[in-house]
Amino acid sequence: MPFEITLEGAGGHTVDVARHGTRATITIDGRDFRGSLRPYGDGYELTLGPQTEPMWIVVDRDTVHVHAFGRAWTLTVVDPVERARHGGGSDDVAAAPMPGTVIVVAVEAGQAVAQGEQLVVIESMKMQSEIVAVRDGVVDKVFLAVGDTFDRGAPLVSLAPEAEEEEG
Repeated sequence: MPFEITLEGAGGHTVDVARHGTRATITIDGRDFRGSLRPYGDGYELTLGPQTEPMWIVVDRDTVHVHAFGRAWTLTVVDPVERARHGGGSDDVAAAPMPGTVIVVAVEAGQAVAQGEQLVVIESMKMQSEIVAVRDGVVDKVFLAVGDTFDRGAPLVSLAPEAEEEEG
């Protein structure tokens, strides 16, 4: 059964997963991706085509935090009833997907950033992951400095609300 997800606050995507033994086909917005995922240590091993990478997945209610390929993504399973009730606004705070340590802070308060631009690099479970801006905006606050440790869900960087950016 297809479901809808948002990726780091961006628009929704229709996703369907079909399992075939140890392999799976994931269809995202009509495009097929074939691969396999198997337990490996405290995470998983993901194989897509000729490439195999370690992968960590943490599920927190409707939010799924994924670390793979040196990046971190936050996926949210969209509940159509909740979206209709609350209007579907995006969250402007980049939160830590897992506990870890800040390795790089690439922005400062007041700095303009583009969607996909690096905000911070964190190290979690001996793997470095880049946390990026989910939209164009202006950095409101950087919550941690290089070397600071944090728990899962801790705010890392916030963007100014879009209404404030337009006024200022």
